[in-house]
Amino acid sequence: MSRLTAVETRTRQIGEEILKAARKGGKGFFGSTSWSDRLMDWATRDEAFKVQLFRFVDAFPMLRTSKIIYTHLMEYLTQPGVKSPRGLGLALTAGGLLKGVTADIVSRQIKAMARRFIAGEDAASAMPALRKLWVNGAAFSIDLLGEACVSKPEADAYAQRYLDLIENLPAQTKSWPYNARLETDHLGPIPRTNVSIKITSLDPHPSPIDFDRTLDRLTEALTPILQSATKHGVLVNFDMEQFKYKDLMLTLFMRCCERFDFHAGLAMQAYLKTGDDDVTRIIEWSKKSGRQVTVRLVKGAYWDYEVIHAEQMGWPVPVWGTKPQTDACFERMTKQFIDAVPKSKDTGGVKLALGSHNVRSIAHALAQLETRGLPTSALELQMLNGMAGVLKEAAIARDLRLREYLPVGPMIPGMAYLVRRLLENTSNESWLKASFYDEASPDALLAKPEGERVAFKHEPDAKRRSELANRHRLSPAPPEVGDGKPFINEPLRDFADAKMREAFAKAVQQVTVPKVANDSTLEQAKQAITQAAAAFESWRDVSPADRCNMLIRAAGIMRKRRDELCGIIIRESGKPWQEADGDVCEAIDFCEYYARCAMDLFEPRRLGRYIGELDETWYQPRGVAVVISPWNFPMAICCGMTVAALVTGNPTIVKPAEQTPGIAKVMCEMLWEAGVPGDVLHFVPGEGETVGALLVRDPRVALIAFTGSKTVGLNIIEAAGVTPSGQMHVKKVICEMGGKNAIIIDSSADLDEAVVGVRDSAFGYAGQKCSACSRAIVLADAHDQFVERLVEATKALRVGDPLDPGTDVGPVIDEAAAKKIRSYIDIGKQEGELALGMDDPGCHGQARAAELARADAPGSSARATSRTPLPMTPDTAISPARYIAPHIFTNITPQHRLATEEIFGPVLAVIKVNSFDEALRVANSTSYKLTGAIYTRTPSHLARARKEFRVGNLYINRGSTGALVGRQPFGGFGLSGVGSKAGGEDYLLQFVEPRACCENTLRHGFAPGM
Repeated sequence: MSRLTAVETRTRQIGEEILKAARKGGKGFFGSTSWSDRLMDWATRDEAFKVQLFRFVDAFPMLRTSKIIYTHLMEYLTQPGVKSPRGLGLALTAGGLLKGVTADIVSRQIKAMARRFIAGEDAASAMPALRKLWVNGAAFSIDLLGEACVSKPEADAYAQRYLDLIENLPAQTKSWPYNARLETDHLGPIPRTNVSIKITSLDPHPSPIDFDRTLDRLTEALTPILQSATKHGVLVNFDMEQFKYKDLMLTLFMRCCERFDFHAGLAMQAYLKTGDDDVTRIIEWSKKSGRQVTVRLVKGAYWDYEVIHAEQMGWPVPVWGTKPQTDACFERMTKQFIDAVPKSKDTGGVKLALGSHNVRSIAHALAQLETRGLPTSALELQMLNGMAGVLKEAAIARDLRLREYLPVGPMIPGMAYLVRRLLENTSNESWLKASFYDEASPDALLAKPEGERVAFKHEPDAKRRSELANRHRLSPAPPEVGDGKPFINEPLRDFADAKMREAFAKAVQQVTVPKVANDSTLEQAKQAITQAAAAFESWRDVSPADRCNMLIRAAGIMRKRRDELCGIIIRESGKPWQEADGDVCEAIDFCEYYARCAMDLFEPRRLGRYIGELDETWYQPRGVAVVISPWNFPMAICCGMTVAALVTGNPTIVKPAEQTPGIAKVMCEMLWEAGVPGDVLHFVPGEGETVGALLVRDPRVALIAFTGSKTVGLNIIEAAGVTPSGQMHVKKVICEMGGKNAIIIDSSADLDEAVVGVRDSAFGYAGQKCSACSRAIVLADAHDQFVERLVEATKALRVGDPLDPGTDVGPVIDEAAAKKIRSYIDIGKQEGELALGMDDPGCHGQARAAELARADAPGSSARATSRTPLPMTPDTAISPARYIAPHIFTNITPQHRLATEEIFGPVLAVIKVNSFDEALRVANSTSYKLTGAIYTRTPSHLARARKEFRVGNLYINRGSTGALVGRQPFGGFGLSGVGSKAGGEDYLLQFVEPRACCENTLRHGFAPGM
């Protein structure tokens, strides 16, 4: 019999034995018949109820009174299509005195449910649960609850809590009775105390793009923890989190193992397509280094997030698409690890801890052990606290070492963990559900999972993108244009990938910004108009398909030169890496999207089907278009307005912002290369007051597309409204101006998300976005905690040179802008209270050099083996005066200038309100109506925000910036602009004129079609 056949036969035998023993113990989610178990039973049978119940549970810690709890219960569980269990449904509808009783009962049951998973608030309160486990024959691994921290004080608090566990648990468990099964493996003694850590809890701003510096910070934070673990003999397990941190985690783990002689553990995820390669990497390293480590092999807890996030970003999905594929990878990884189990304590290798409730997976591991001649003590089983008790009893009965994973911590971070566990184990693919609820057959439960190993590539898969394009259908798909498929967004760079980081850094370092002087004369501007006007008829009559495919070719050219274009933007406008990458991606999106949308405009569309009458509509170009673009999105917005004008048949003159003519020139060159004639597209850099004013006022210009300040925009609208004698048309103005955007945070908001969302919306690209958050409107119940956390979270941002990959906040565009921003900071100090005024870094290159010198000093724990260099060159020297660090002001009222006037810099006003009604009134009180956002988990607030928060772009439970072409068409109203939304299906209608034709097809009583 071959090894494969023997393993499979033995797997089936062992699996049937464990399953039979477990089923004797009963059934149920928790292994009991509690109210919580019955509620979970209902949730498994009714998906709509489950979704609303878990959303309520997620919001529950923020609900401070019985009245608020009852209100949220009603709002969640009486949604259309949601049927509650009979007793709960009656209680909800009874009202009156039962409101408080119902709220109290539900509160107690949710807390009881949480206690089944969460051992306590801290180590001391968890001790009874830990001792009970030990007495019942199971060891423990303690985990601190909390998905991430957002500030240095929070990171320091987490570090201290880890130290408390490591220093105190060994002493408190020392008196427990000895248990050889739990305290030894096949090589000898193992630690009694096992503590799990999350690296994101130790750094407020872990960033794969800033890989080396993040690695240094985490090493420094871990140093006292691992030194204490070494002293006290505690095993420290590095938990795996989201995929974007995987390579950072593995590198950090190996570095720490080489520097500190602690009992080391690492969690690894089988749902990742990189799982097979990750195993090889760790095994080879452990053998080469001579280091023995324990690996906790798990399926993975972020599957939904990874799939959704990858699709939103246009990236390859990093996780397996089906449960059997994950299970198959789990078994392959299990075999590799068991093959690498050391047989001597003096050699490197991996000890395996199997984290699973799946009997098939456990049986397979035990069968693999037997084929290698290893005792069962060479394997550890790890299961989650609070569930599958009968399965644990069956494992202990087989004399297997079992360790339960127990989280400790306060209720608020505990809810996220609890909901993830509930979702995981009530899903239709949950093994526990299939086994103990659905009572599936042993044949089904123990079947060999199918799934082949595949190589994971960071590059987007063409087939996958084609499937996404057809599924989402964001645009028409004319067969004559491009590939005949609908539009899909250009994916941003995934800077968690080392190859992408290195290629990007190299390209940026080699880029030179084209030297373009803003010295076009008035005569040159007039000549450009003359040539454009002469080219109008010929360009108008070019086949729409030909014009559209020029945009497709231009997008291809941009795609090939993408990193180079980013480098120009970084050097010319001061955008950090990710912001520059987004700028170029959006430009590509505009080309691809408008090319697909334009075809339908010029095809006659029949209205009705009346016999004897042919009614049709179509569109024609307007004439010469002038594009006046801003500096804050120097490629994306300039490109979007330009290609919209061109693809609709309008000769176009581009007058870029005076601060960023270089990237605009390169954009025009790419359009010329793609086939746009030189007499159709003209590049006219110059001063706005002279050249711009002439272009706007020339009677031969039919269309002006402008994005910029309110002052200039209103001036253009006024000037274009003058129609001199001889002008044969009324000018069309497409004008997008500024914003005074607000984000509302109510009492039910997830502050982990709200703090980061407001911070990034306010200070990304130094607040120089028309969509930036400049007002945070916070309900009084959440105000103080929100402000405290926001201030500390903002301190974690790195202000500095945009060429440095770790920079979050770069310089403002020029010294004139800096002067204006500083004047508003002075106003804020008079109007309100300065909650945060970070020091301006000045010339950050000097600070960076000093930092590197400290890191490389002898004995420094932050010393790195490799580091992305800061590619400073003379042509990128930035005046210290252009650096303005984030500022946050509180005690601002809606009437203050800081709350009403656009600042266009890293300055945020926080306004406290007493009710949601007041929050909406304040949000709507300015003349700007561009973007807004709200963080809430209250269903009625979500509904009211959609209806009453009057902005062009509303974002719910996310930041106010980052609109995507085709998905979040961008533009406002009020004094934020006139015109339709850029990147939307009706944007091109502004660049054309509608025509209609009615033909009488009746001839002497005869008509076609009768």
